[in-house]
Amino acid sequence: MRSGVTRKRCWRKDWVIDLDTKGFFDNLDHDLVMRAVRHHADAPWLLLYIERWLKAPAQKNDGTQEERTKGTPQGGVISPLLANLFMHYAFDKWLRRNFPSVQFARYADDAVIHATSQRQAQHVLEAVRRRLKECGLELHPEKTRIAYCKDDDRKGCASGGRAKSSPIGSSRAGI
Repeated sequence: MRSGVTRKRCWRKDWVIDLDTKGFFDNLDHDLVMRAVRHHADAPWLLLYIERWLKAPAQKNDGTQEERTKGTPQGGVISPLLANLFMHYAFDKWLRRNFPSVQFARYADDAVIHATSQRQAQHVLEAVRRRLKECGLELHPEKTRIAYCKDDDRKGCASGGRAKSSPIGSSRAGI
């Protein structure tokens, strides 16, 4: 994690959105993953093997096989690469295009987005939620938070309350 860069950004921005995608590796849309792959590769044999990897049946503990219609095997050697490629288009490029002044850092399915105000953080969070839904993903309701970056120079959040982070379901996120 590039925590040094993220920490320095917190010195300049008062609010962060801490994102976690629920069941990320289990819910990746195969068609969207292959679309991202095709941006970078056109060799038929490569596309064939990647598609086979995605659609290979999952074997359960009892030995039976289950058809895989979405997701990529967790722990598989190519899964992190495919996941990062997918998120590059589904999240990174989208966020840069729609919120060009917003800085962020993403680590696989987790991200930290910096905001200048709680209002901006809430606005960006709702937009990200809608975008991920379009891509067949959803934010983890308990792990995704808006937080105020309290430090020695900031005695409390903008509303004067005690600064802390709250789950995204909270009506007073970040306060």
